Amino acid sequence: MGNITFEQLPQAVSILIEKVGLLTDKVEMALGKTPQQHDEKHNLLSLKEVAVLLGKSASTIYAMTSDKRIPYHKRGNKLYFFEDEIIGWIEQGGTSGAYSENEINRRLEELRSSKKRKPKSLHTNEP
Repeated sequence: MGNITFEQLPQAVSILIEKVGLLTDKVEMALGKTPQQHDEKHNLLSLKEVAVLLGKSASTIYAMTSDKRIPYHKRGNKLYFFEDEIIGWIEQGGTSGAYSENEINRRLEELRSSKKRKPKSLHTNEP
């Protein structure tokens, strides 16, 4: 990989995570273990496959997982995505449902209360 700049770090980490995951899968297959899948709809997707499915870069998907904006599972340092969960997330308008309605309302209220308002003297043309 050579020297990595700070700006390239998220993408480099994403690539490393994916490669470690692929290596882990190969080791498990060599040992006779198979990745567990519940059914055909619950297919395991790689970070790269999710990025292609959503038309985003791998580093963007990684950032979305950091912000809990997309459904994912994490085991150790590996991220897992399931096709049915990603499709459901898309159908819900791309919201993970990670925040409850109360949490969303609390955050909105925080934003509203912190918003600075113009003094009344600037609202009118009167001196």
